[in-house]
Amino acid sequence: MSNVFLYCAAIGGSLLVLQFLLLLLGAGHDGELHDGSADGADFGHDQAPFLKLLSIQTVTTFATFFGLIGMTTEKAGWSPTAVALAASLAGLVALYFVTQLTRGLLRLQSQGNVDLANAIGTTGTVYLRVPCSGNGHGRVLIDVQGRRLECRAISRSTELPTGTPVRVIDRLDGDLLVVEAAA
Repeated sequence: MSNVFLYCAAIGGSLLVLQFLLLLLGAGHDGELHDGSADGADFGHDQAPFLKLLSIQTVTTFATFFGLIGMTTEKAGWSPTAVALAASLAGLVALYFVTQLTRGLLRLQSQGNVDLANAIGTTGTVYLRVPCSGNGHGRVLIDVQGRRLECRAISRSTELPTGTPVRVIDRLDGDLLVVEAAA
């Protein structure tokens, strides 16, 4: 059994070091293999939950810790059953932590796109005078999805001078918003 632990530790550890070096050199993947869900580990919609734990990173981590703990406990004189249990538990714990770390990192991913449809109902301030209906457009400052944006705006009723608090009531093409004075 000591050869199995040695091979697992050597191969798994070598692959982990290789993955780390490739990551430092910028050869890591950009997460294109998932379906866009928040956990980022999905490769199919009907996949069994335990398969979501499997990746090259988690398998090599499991093998490394399985081998290292197996060799250490075997040299310490533990019984074969205790060695196998300790090695398996160490590998599973390492697999779990790498999976949680990967999910946490993937939750930090962001597309960076702001959807102005989310601006409807928000309030902001007139930045450049918004003329009355049909006489052109002005500009407003609004906060959407945690970002401050400057957007073109029209008013369907009265002119809105600079500094007027406004509420977005509709979105037209592109970044053109329909605003009214906020009460």
